[in-house]
Amino acid sequence: MLEQQASERDFMLMDEVLREARTDLAVGGAGVAALLASPDQITAVAHNIIQESGDLTNHAEMVLLHGVGRQLQEMDEQARRSLSLYVTLEPCLMCSSALSFVGMKRIVYAALAEDASIEEMIVRNLTLPKINQQLVRGPFALVPGVRRREGQDLLRRMNKAADAPADLKT
Repeated sequence: MLEQQASERDFMLMDEVLREARTDLAVGGAGVAALLASPDQITAVAHNIIQESGDLTNHAEMVLLHGVGRQLQEMDEQARRSLSLYVTLEPCLMCSSALSFVGMKRIVYAALAEDASIEEMIVRNLTLPKINQQLVRGPFALVPGVRRREGQDLLRRMNKAADAPADLKT
């Protein structure tokens, strides 16, 4: 598995996406957010809009990808590979597949899939780290658990946290 250590910039950008998620949650939204960044700047920020749209596939990552679709299409492969996605919760299989398809290569996330309740998971025990090496378009560089406690807190506030704190699981 390709895991990287978080950089100071990763923590700074994760703080930004966590702020977006908290703001969304405060106004009745889902409380999951994603941020796309190039090496120089923030490219886009989005949040889950399932409730607003009535579309169960409108996860934060998918909304973000739809918003920057044209921009991604116009980028060369090298530019797409230099992007990093920051998200408050480990991407599900749908989002991971879409991110792989567009050529994303680096994902930084706060809460892990195991931190969420079983109802929030799509497939039991089939997490991004477990499928990462099997992705046809190559594995992601993963930076899991950046501000994990804050991500877990968001899940608790949304009533979508696992029963036992992840720190106590073996």
